[in-house]
Amino acid sequence: MADTATTEPAAMLWSSRVLRRPLFDADASTVGTVQDVLLASGTPAMAPALRGFVVQVDRRRIFVHEARVEAVDRDGVHLRGGTVDLRQFKQRQGEILVTEDIIGVPTSKGPVTDVGLIESERGHGNMVAHQVATGGGGRVRRRPLHTLPWSEVAPRFLADAVTGDVARLREMHKADAAEEFQGLSDERRAELTAALDTSQLADVMEELPEAEQVEIIAQLSTNDAVALLNEMETDDEIDLLKQMKRADREELLGEMPEDRVVLLRSLLSYREDTAGGIMTPEAVIVSGTTPVATGIARLRDAQLPPALMVRLFVTDPPTATPTGRYLGTVTLPRLLKEPPTQPIGNCLETEIPQLSPSTPEREVAELFARYDLLAVPVVDAAQRLLGVVTVDDVLVRMVEHRR
Repeated sequence: MADTATTEPAAMLWSSRVLRRPLFDADASTVGTVQDVLLASGTPAMAPALRGFVVQVDRRRIFVHEARVEAVDRDGVHLRGGTVDLRQFKQRQGEILVTEDIIGVPTSKGPVTDVGLIESERGHGNMVAHQVATGGGGRVRRRPLHTLPWSEVAPRFLADAVTGDVARLREMHKADAAEEFQGLSDERRAELTAALDTSQLADVMEELPEAEQVEIIAQLSTNDAVALLNEMETDDEIDLLKQMKRADREELLGEMPEDRVVLLRSLLSYREDTAGGIMTPEAVIVSGTTPVATGIARLRDAQLPPALMVRLFVTDPPTATPTGRYLGTVTLPRLLKEPPTQPIGNCLETEIPQLSPSTPEREVAELFARYDLLAVPVVDAAQRLLGVVTVDDVLVRMVEHRR
């Protein structure tokens, strides 16, 4: 068997590169130390995919989803931003830990000492197991003596029926995954609800009818239900909370951070058939003094629907909804034409229509159709930006009304 230098793809990420390395937050402060790499079981047609990292924070082992990671370099693992979930990590059915489950597995070239991951050919940005390194002993080595294809050990880690469904759903668009989920028996759906990680379940939930969402969340513990809501888009989260019994909703709100509860209660106060009931507060909002270069970086880094990734909304401080006075908006193409140091307030587009939170959803749809818009600000009587309605939100409402 040829050595790693002649067979390893350029983009290979070896588990040993991240194990025992620091996890940094967006400000480059150390959060903890990476203890293990978590994979989701594969199938005969799909190699296990990277699910995330197990990190030691003080005396607690927590899970960090791979979608939260901005980069991995020689210093360690870097988060995109935000906070980490400090709940104790619990390995689920169909999950594989590299150090505990794979390292030491025997092969024709000796025990496995490392696992190499590459980006999936399916184009979803996921990384999948591609090679294993082997050598003497069962500990992770920095320089493997030999490499073998993942298929050498794959039969040991094939998914059972439930985890096979999990792996299949992972490779689908979330709308198709939700349709597949709906076609399963009640028993299998309950098994999948328990087996899917929180972000996967949130993706499926967002595409299901609200009545079915309520049934699913009722099966979860309070902590798991809160974590699930936290992964959902805010407008979908609000729609689900409105469908729940008041006592159940209050129980979940009682377990959330106070500032989050204040935001959710304000959104829950709007009627569903109005702009306030459709809008999301998750647009990229900056002040007028923000440099153009910073605005461009914010749009590039945002984990948002496409309709919100091409336009900034500009207000006086504060920029968290409800904001200071709304000033206007500007698109990414316009920003790319401006000097990087120019204040965004100097290049605003003020002709974009505004919505009141009480605007009926029919008038909202007519406005989008008339002006061919992707996103429209919702502004209150005090000219504060409350949120943004996107064309996706409008289309979803139109489809729901036709069912």
